[in-house]
Order: sequence, then structure tokens, then C-alpha cells
Amino acid sequence: MFSWFLLANGLALAGAGPLRVAALHPLLADLARQVGGERVEVYDVVGEGGNLHRFEPRPADMKRMQDSALVLASGKNLEPYLDRLKAALDGVAVIEVGRTIPTLTVAAGTGGHGHGRGGAVHPGEDERQAGMLDPHWWDNVDNMRRAARVVALAFAEKDPAGEDDYLSHAMAYGQRLEELKRWANKELGKIPRGQRKLVTAHNAFGYFAKEFGFEAIAVAGLNNEQNTTPRELAETIEAVKNAGVRAVFPESNANGKALDSITAATGTRIATPLIADGNGTGKDAGFEAMIRHNVTAITQALAPP
Repeated sequence: MFSWFLLANGLALAGAGPLRVAALHPLLADLARQVGGERVEVYDVVGEGGNLHRFEPRPADMKRMQDSALVLASGKNLEPYLDRLKAALDGVAVIEVGRTIPTLTVAAGTGGHGHGRGGAVHPGEDERQAGMLDPHWWDNVDNMRRAARVVALAFAEKDPAGEDDYLSHAMAYGQRLEELKRWANKELGKIPRGQRKLVTAHNAFGYFAKEFGFEAIAVAGLNNEQNTTPRELAETIEAVKNAGVRAVFPESNANGKALDSITAATGTRIATPLIADGNGTGKDAGFEAMIRHNVTAITQALAPP
């Protein structure tokens, strides 16, 4: 483990030219480009397809962040290293974009499965994670629209001459997201209310479920690296049987073995993998592409033929 303070010490601050922005989440890097346009230079610290739950900044990342005017973090306890990062990046603003966005917490379920719409839990979370903040706020169209304004104001504070541009870009992006939500509602409307149950590998879709009227059932917890115990798996299998779902959804960059066990025990099928943490690649990279991918996959799996 390297020393955060030694790495940060003596590194140059951001110079003239485009506003240099570092982002600790691929979707925040995408958002920074949408809002900043040609006025910003964005460094995607995690990188396209990166695993947020395994990531910790490397020495080269530290230098790029120290050379930036500000760093965009997701917040809501997603980045366990954030306090150390703030201390190391003395003089560089670290903006927790999700701080002012409404928060969901992990609810203690009835027998492990009292999820409710928009409040996913998994068996065993009563003991381990009930009451914790759900950090996956970005998996929600309205939340990303709010985040665009947060980012625009943060950019304007560092670059007052660009304030009108940033706010204009944020407004235009928000209008695109409103159109995206209308499309998503139309597509997901093809799924009968009784089939709007989203069984996924880890607890990443609470905000999506709340926005679009689904019940989320997660096999693992908030972190896709968390192991599932045999008791938890058995309880999830029972919940899936009771829910009568037609399909379960693996996730890109997440272990799918538990879902294989569930499908074998329940007769459900494995659907197209969802993008849970904004780690899509190629044509599925970025927020709008992630939402389109996930909505299409969910509709194809759960809507009647």
C-alpha cells in the first residue's frame, strides 16, 4: 500500500487551459463531458468497464487527480477511501455528486424478503446491512438529471466565465433524459404489474425499481464482491418461487454462480446481463446507453411474447 500523503506532496496544481476534471465513476466521467463540453478535460479514473467495488486509486491516478481542478465522487459511502483521498489532495476540490440526491436505505425485510417497491434487500441483510445507505443513486434517470445541475454549478464555481455554458448543457442534457424516461416507461409498460419483479445478482437496482415501479430481489448485498451463504441462497430460491418470476438477471462483472443455482431450482431462465454499476463498454458505455440496455433486457425477458 502506497502512502497517500507522499504521493500527493509536491505535485503540481491544475494549470491554464480547459478545466481539468477527474471522475471516480465512469458515469460521472460521462456526465462531466455532457455538462462541460469543450470547456473541460475529463480523466476517467476508474475507466470504462471498471469495477467500482474493487477500485482504489493508483499512484498515477493520484497525480492526475492532483493536477485537476476538481474531482467528482459518487458519495453515499461508495468510495471507502474518500476521506484519505480528500486529505491527500490538499487544495483540490472533491465534490460528492450524490450528497444532495435523495437517498434510499436498505430495508430490513420480512423474513429477508420484505423488499417493497424501490427497496431491495437480500436474505441476511437484516443482520448485516439493514439501514445502510444504498450508494447506487445513479441507476435512476431523475437522479442523473439532478446530478447534471450539481456538476454544472461545481464547474461554474471553478470557471465562472463558463457558467452559462455549463447550465445550458445541463438543461439540454436534462431534456434528453426526460425523453429517455418517457421511452423507458413506454417499454417497461409492456410488462404486467404482477411480473415487475427484478431478481439480480447484487443489490444495485433499488433506485431503478423505485423510479419504474418494480420490486427488486437481490441475491447478494450492496457490494457485488460479497459472498452469498447457503442459507441466504435457499431463502432467495424460496422467494423467487413465491414471486413466480419468469427470468433472473445476471450482471456484467459480477459472479453469476448463485443465479445458476436459482434457475436450476426454480425453473426460471437466465436473462441478458444487466449493467449494474455503470461499467458498460463500447456501445453500452455511458448513462443513456446503460439505461437503454437495461430497459431493453428487462422488457424482453419479462414482457409477454
